[in-house]
Amino acid sequence: MPPLRWGVVGTGGIAADFCDALKQSTRCVVTNVAGSTHDKARAFARRFRIAASSQGLAELLGDRDVDAVYVATPHPLHEEHALAAIAAGRHVLCEKPLTLDERSAERVIAAARRHRVFLMEAFMYRCHPLIRELLARLHKGAVGPIRHVRADFGFRARRVEGHRLFSPALGGGSILDVGGYPVSFARLIAGVVEGAPFAEPVALTATGLIGPTGVDELAAAHLTFATGFTASVTSAVSYDVGTSAVVFGERGRIELPNPWIPSGGRQSLETGFSIHSDGCKPEKVRIRAARTSPEARSVQRLISRNSSPPQRTTPSAARTADASCAATRRSSTSPAAWPCSSLMSLKRSRSHMATDTRRPSCSGRTRSSPRRLKTPVSGSSAARRLMRAISR
Repeated sequence: MPPLRWGVVGTGGIAADFCDALKQSTRCVVTNVAGSTHDKARAFARRFRIAASSQGLAELLGDRDVDAVYVATPHPLHEEHALAAIAAGRHVLCEKPLTLDERSAERVIAAARRHRVFLMEAFMYRCHPLIRELLARLHKGAVGPIRHVRADFGFRARRVEGHRLFSPALGGGSILDVGGYPVSFARLIAGVVEGAPFAEPVALTATGLIGPTGVDELAAAHLTFATGFTASVTSAVSYDVGTSAVVFGERGRIELPNPWIPSGGRQSLETGFSIHSDGCKPEKVRIRAARTSPEARSVQRLISRNSSPPQRTTPSAARTADASCAATRRSSTSPAAWPCSSLMSLKRSRSHMATDTRRPSCSGRTRSSPRRLKTPVSGSSAARRLMRAISR
């Protein structure tokens, strides 16, 4: 089977990690890259020995040697770039958060269904063999019936005005940056309890600290699920709350020191967890991953099962749509300096974090609000609901 051919959109650190991880892959190959400038794309292509570089996304989508697109651009551009790739008939792996709010996430998902292409939010840890082994142990009853999860992802970054972590316009804040990790982990383990792939919380209570730049610098929530299973989650960008997760059962606990970035290294191959079960010595489980990107391998494997390839647009159609988008954007302010690349004239939300969010303006205010969740959400949408809870 020929390798899956990737077009990478973005030339930052996360895109570099992706390309570095695929150097030794036999199932995936990066064939094209587009950046915010063609000079950046050319330099990136030389660095990773990529065959082609593009002036913008439209040119990349006109390349018939691209089967799937990896979106690694700033948060506010994810919706636009994902929709463009989907409209061009390309499969999409989009960095988290998929979009800035729930409504736009639903638009992207609906588009992927309409065009019959694969779409995945790039939570790498969910594709890592660490999680596969954890789920296998939980299903075997390693710590008995599961009752609770505690999951944290937080670090202390220097507060710099204009930096993406602290800029509302760039989708900053802890929830959109790292909050999706502990929330998605809680939903995953809740699914084990319910005998399903994942589960949604039926109630959520959250608190948060809004910093001086207007983004959430610290957020914490308590989630309750239909079975009575509960989870406590924390995210932070200004406070070193840690990066661990613990699964508590009737007969013990499983500790994961860093499930989000295995062993704390962006290219680390070894990781693991420890099982503390009543009446037994602690068991350390070691996991070694392959060099190649686990999420890219997952996308390739799932796409290979689909025998009917999506219909692609022609290069001329891509250029025409790109020009139309450019004309539309001239009447509005773009959140980042990227060339226009959308293939769809879809009105984008101008809100900072979520369409229906009302954020407190005073620095350091803490807000708390219990909420009942009635409709299912996917990906980091659950984290965005947490954000709405703390900002009311």
